[in-house]
Order: sequence, then structure tokens, then C-alpha cells
Amino acid sequence: MPANLATLIYGLSIGWLSPNLVLMSSDETPLETGKISSEEAGTVGSIGTIGCMLAPLVCGWVAEIAGRKSALMLIGVTQLISWAVMPFATNLSVIYASRIFGGFAGGGTLSIVPLFVSEISEDRIRGTLGTMLAISCNFGILLGFIISHYVNCWAVTYLALLLCVVYSLGCCFLPESPQYLFVKKKKEALRFYRGEEAESETSQFTAEVARFKDIHNVGPLKKKDSNQIHIKDFLTRSRWKPILICVIVIMFPAGSGSIPLITYTATIFQESQSNLSPAMSSIVVATLQLIGSYVSTMTVEKAGRRVLLVVSTLGCAVCTITMGTYTFLQEMHVEVDWFRWVPVASMSALVFINAIGIGIVPFIIMTEILDPKIRGSVVTFCLLEFSGVAYLVVKYFPIAVEQLGMYACMWFFSCCCVASATFVLTCMPETKGKSFEQISESLNGGKKSGHSKDVAPTPV
Repeated sequence: MPANLATLIYGLSIGWLSPNLVLMSSDETPLETGKISSEEAGTVGSIGTIGCMLAPLVCGWVAEIAGRKSALMLIGVTQLISWAVMPFATNLSVIYASRIFGGFAGGGTLSIVPLFVSEISEDRIRGTLGTMLAISCNFGILLGFIISHYVNCWAVTYLALLLCVVYSLGCCFLPESPQYLFVKKKKEALRFYRGEEAESETSQFTAEVARFKDIHNVGPLKKKDSNQIHIKDFLTRSRWKPILICVIVIMFPAGSGSIPLITYTATIFQESQSNLSPAMSSIVVATLQLIGSYVSTMTVEKAGRRVLLVVSTLGCAVCTITMGTYTFLQEMHVEVDWFRWVPVASMSALVFINAIGIGIVPFIIMTEILDPKIRGSVVTFCLLEFSGVAYLVVKYFPIAVEQLGMYACMWFFSCCCVASATFVLTCMPETKGKSFEQISESLNGGKKSGHSKDVAPTPV
């Protein structure tokens, strides 16, 4: 579907960056201004998060005013602009502009695509469809690595431009989200997404329509202010606790070390003197990340969100401790020739384990535990937070490696992972297979939430 194509294009932009940062930092740089410094490399890697921070605000506003479909089309336009300027990238200014537009498209993808997918999905498959987004993105990353390595740094651009056109055309024929249309008193879109169930008017389809009408207050009893958000809506106990969980959980991906690893994959393996070339190491890492996201798709509705997060965070902790220890021994001039496989093995394991849980589950949890009345505002804030933390991590990672050493950075990430696992075990409820009302009860010690009658249906 077009929504998955948007995440694939975003993955291409991530996959393009890592190998080309190495190229731009070398004497063979294609830039007329010469090779870039480590500080400039950090800026290239992180500047996209500026656009990423703006996207939830702009795309979220468009999604509420003009509809989810319009927001998806806006993402396609910014993706097209991002890649269209790349053939003219002979200096850093053009690359900065491209990365900002690409970051905007990425932020829009992270905020709108999960929302759209959740609103068109059935409850029983909401987790699986959510992880499909990660598969698309990781496939794009792998594709970017492979094409950049075996063809050239600009070949990815032309493929991305073609996909942008296909995506934009696909959005033109995509029906609007049924939940958005219900708010606008247009109910026909649900039939498109439910297929045979709608045609035969099954009891499940009829019950879903009735739930939409009840929760959206469709009819003469609809309250005028039912969709208006006030400050007090964020202050009730039944809402601030899930908000706090989302604010903390959304930091897990940045704290795992996976974001700088994917951004600077080739550079990290170059620094660690792995027995595989940086380009080939990057391809191995991206392949395992893709496999990990597929495993997540197969297990998210069976193992549960908590299990995947705990396994993922503790697994990432082990991997970063191992990588940190290896680079520390290198720094101490200890002979490590027999262990040059460690960087590839530990970092490959990290991205695989990260893809199973940390990489996607936090974004699924946000759509499951938040009261839909405040969901849009809170998700926007959390994505701004995510982008801000990602910017700081990506921007200052090369500087931290120079000043403190790779081992110190890896050990810092391992501490973050242990803290994340502790939080999941002590504070986060299991959401697998539960309705919004059931999740609210578990968060409130078995007490029913008092907001279920005036909110949108459970995000799926």
C-alpha cells in the first residue's frame, strides 16, 4: 500500500547517508568544496531532525483539517523535493537542504502513517500491520546500502524519485481514513477497508459501525465540545500516566545506540578495524535489521509488547557492552587480532535485537495506551521529543567518540538499555490483544476510565 511505500522511501534516505558520509569525508569526495570534517559529518547526519521536528506539527494540523489522505500527499511532495535536489548537490548547502526536506518527510511518515494504518485496521491485526512499517523502512535502508556500494552514490536518487512519483499517484486513489470520515459524518469509507465483511453486513462489521457511532457521538446527542481539547484533559490520572509512559518509552530507540549506529555504520566499522570492509559490514547489519523487523511482525501478537521490549533492551545492553569492551581493549593496545569479528557480530546482533522490539514497539504502544481524544497532541509532542533527542545523539556522537572514545559511548548506551528494561518491567502494562478500555483499567489499578464515552475508538 502507499503508506508502506512512504516508509521505504524514508529508509532509502537513511541507507544513502551512511556510506556517503564516508565518501564525502575522503579525498575522493564528489563535493566541490572538498572533504568534510567530523563536525560537518555530524551536521549532515543530524540536520534532518530539524525537518523531522516540524513535520508532526504541520502534518498533524493538515491531517485534522484536510484529512489523513492530504497529509500523506504532503509527505510525498516533500520526499520528491528532497530527492530532486540531490543531483545538483555539489556543496554542503544543497545536501543540508535535501536532508531537512527528507527529515520533514520522515517525521511526517512516523506521525501520519501509523495513525492512518491504525484507523483502517482491525483490532486483531493492529500490531502486525504496525510492524510492517518497520519492514518497509528497513528494506529501504538495506536497498540504499547495496545500491550505494555496488553502483554509485547518486543511483539511489533516481530510484527514490521514481518511487516518490508512484507513491504520490497511489495516494490520489487512496480512500480517506474511515474514522476521519465518521467525524465528518461520512461513513462510506469503512466499507472499502472491510471488503467482504461490509458487503455481507456481518455482525462484526455492524458492531464496528455501531461502535464508531457511539464513540464519535454521531447523531442528535452529539456534544458541541466533545472534540475540543482543554488543559484539564491532560491532567486526569487516567491520562497523565499513559502520557508519562509514552514520553519515556519514545526515548528507548535513541538510548539503545541504534540511531547513531545506522547513521554512521560505515564509519564505526572503519574505526573498529573490522575484518570486513565498512561497506560490506553495513550491508550485513542492514540485512539483519530487516530480518529482525520480520521476526517482530511474526511475534508481536504472540509474545506481547512487554516481552519484546525487555528482550530487546537487555539484548542491546549486552551488545553495546561487548562492543565497548572490544574498543576499550583496542585503546589499551591489547592484541585483538583474533577477535576482529566482534564489531560485526555485536553490532549486527544489536540492530537485529533492536528491530525486534525497541525499533517499532514504542510507536505501536503510543497508539494503544493513549486516550484518542488527546492522542494527536501527545503523539505530536512525543515525536518532537524523539526528533530532538535523536538530533542530539546523532549530532554529538562523532564528537563524543573523538573526545571520550568509542568504548565510553557504547557503555553509556548499555546503561540506557538497562534502565529501559527496568522501566518496562516496573511501570508498563501489557497491551497485546486488549481494547483501550481494558488497557485503561490496568493502568488505573482495575478502575474503569471515565472518558470512554467521549473519545474516538481504540487505535488499532
